[in-house]
Amino acid sequence: MTSMRLLSLFCVLSTSLGFMVAPPSSQPSVVLRAEQSKWESEEPFQRSNLDKFLSTKYPEFYAVLSQNEEVDKVLNADGAITVFAPNSQAFANLEDKRRAQLGDPRNLETVEKIAAFHVVSGEVVPATRLFQEDWTVPKTLKGNPQLSFQGVLSMGGEIAVSRSKSGGFLGLFKEEDGGVIIGPEAKIVQSFNVGGAKGAVVHEVDALVSPELLWRFADQLRIPGF
Repeated sequence: MTSMRLLSLFCVLSTSLGFMVAPPSSQPSVVLRAEQSKWESEEPFQRSNLDKFLSTKYPEFYAVLSQNEEVDKVLNADGAITVFAPNSQAFANLEDKRRAQLGDPRNLETVEKIAAFHVVSGEVVPATRLFQEDWTVPKTLKGNPQLSFQGVLSMGGEIAVSRSKSGGFLGLFKEEDGGVIIGPEAKIVQSFNVGGAKGAVVHEVDALVSPELLWRFADQLRIPGF
């Protein structure tokens, strides 16, 4: 069963990325901008089934999620949920070695942990909360208000929420650009209200939100401490 699931993951990643390497559209259906007052799409996605939504819109990511049985159960339940979904470009940007590691049977525990970091179970975290500014605390050194929401507790553990930066020179002197980063470097691209009995929100991101540390355990038999 485990080998079949990992083989399925490898096939999805290797096949779909063969033609899904073009940069994302410059005009996504729901673009998040700092000046907007409403972050999610006005109407819930027509298919309220979160599992179907993810498998259709984010096939590579869904293949990773399906490796974790606990996450899979949450996706198919009716509880409140928030999902950070890396898009096809996020997987295309991974090194070939890392894509291969995702489909290696030895890395099932690592893949399960990566999947868990992308799901917040029992809570809907809309983009309005992630982008909300806190004017009750001192501003940053650049004079910008800090974010009110600086972390979320996923099924894998806590992940940081911070402002995105761009520009600069050789990685230096970057300026905050109004976006929000989840985890190490995953920027929110757009968000969807997927509906469901208790609410489900999917935030599309341009990279994996799981800690870089997890890749150190790839090709190992187990993750110490987990």
